[in-house]
Amino acid sequence: MEDLDFGPVLITRGKHKGTIGYYDDTNGRSALVFLGAPFVSPFVWLPFKSIEPVGNAASLEIEVFRKENPELCEIMGV
Repeated sequence: MEDLDFGPVLITRGKHKGTIGYYDDTNGRSALVFLGAPFVSPFVWLPFKSIEPVGNAASLEIEVFRKENPELCEIMGV
């Protein structure tokens, strides 16, 4: 799962189970997942077995972030 593309993920285990977050980085052992919009929301480090890609689905926070920061999102590929 370490080859998972960055982007929206569903957290499937633990305290944040059921939350759509944004997978943005890895330390090789776990995934950095923002609990909402990248850079402005709190983040957690999660085991890869605790997240699943959700395609183009996004949380409302991510959509608001995209609308407010179009240039940054284009550079980041968000």
